[in-house]
Amino acid sequence: MVANLSRGLARMGYGSLVGVFDNGHVKASSVASYMREQQLDVVEIQCKGRIDWTAVREIRDCIRRHDIGLVHSHGYKADIYAYFATRKMQCPVVATSHLWTRRTSALRLYAHLDQLVLRRFNYVIAVSEAIKKETIAAGVAEDRVCVIDNGIDVTSFRTLVPSLRGEFAREGMQIVGAVGRLVEQKGFEFLLKSVPGVLERFPNTLFVVAGEGSERAKLEALAAKLKVDAQVRFIGARSDMPNVYASFDMFVLPSIDEGMPIALMEAMAAARPIVATRVAAVPKLITDGDTGILVAPRDPRALTQAICQVLASPMLRERLSRAARKRVQEHFSSEMMAARYVALYHELRPTSFRVPESSLCGN
Repeated sequence: MVANLSRGLARMGYGSLVGVFDNGHVKASSVASYMREQQLDVVEIQCKGRIDWTAVREIRDCIRRHDIGLVHSHGYKADIYAYFATRKMQCPVVATSHLWTRRTSALRLYAHLDQLVLRRFNYVIAVSEAIKKETIAAGVAEDRVCVIDNGIDVTSFRTLVPSLRGEFAREGMQIVGAVGRLVEQKGFEFLLKSVPGVLERFPNTLFVVAGEGSERAKLEALAAKLKVDAQVRFIGARSDMPNVYASFDMFVLPSIDEGMPIALMEAMAAARPIVATRVAAVPKLITDGDTGILVAPRDPRALTQAICQVLASPMLRERLSRAARKRVQEHFSSEMMAARYVALYHELRPTSFRVPESSLCGN
């Protein structure tokens, strides 16, 4: 999302400097490299611990050195560091709130700290109405919270090559794809539990899951337990995601909780027929029976039924694909997202926010 926003700002004539944390257990190299591949300006912020005052000073020095006009943070860690770095500076600070997952006691603590910090921000942008309500309930003033939908760079999906076909799929095999972090929130457990039922009707089907995360070993073990591991592939993180989407005959989002999922929007831009769970902002993207098929979360049987419905009908796949691409192109492009953010930036810096300008985005 940060990359999409920065590219959208660039097309409008605004400069951005993307700040990426680099510390002992989460190295910045892959994120920073990806941002540079997108032709974005990047600064790597050395961070040795949970609260590293050297990193705070480094961000503050960066703001001064690059004449930053506004700081825009993403995620609890970036929010906390942005707050301390901009204290006593004449520099507005805004945050985008994507989702507080609270999966562990540590994440619950971080979410609580984030909520305390966000009360002092100039503005908090939620990516869905549900997150807006949660943000206000956490103590952020209602007049300083708004919703801006996520957007994607639809131009990246104009020319696609189905790169997975030669890697995994036999001739005539249909690929059901899913993309996301391998964590409980994304609901891949329920997708795997739907696989045996799908294979009973469509045995020449391959399930491909792209992404990494802490649940990978658990999910691989579940696939083996269900005796479907021969037709399930976990392919990890990929740098050619538009072509990965193009390899799918359909896309499944089995999440149990979401903000506004970028993966779903990318699948729509790639014109994939979609089955998704009816959670958070997903119904804003997917109209059941029109731009995709919606099912209840945590329901493998419903997933099986919906996946089989789509696999059984080429005409349905074609209709859903066309409608999905049209919806995301018309309403959820990165340019539209960037224009909404620029309007907010101008509201906060009406006199000094100029073109070209710089904003500092944290990961």
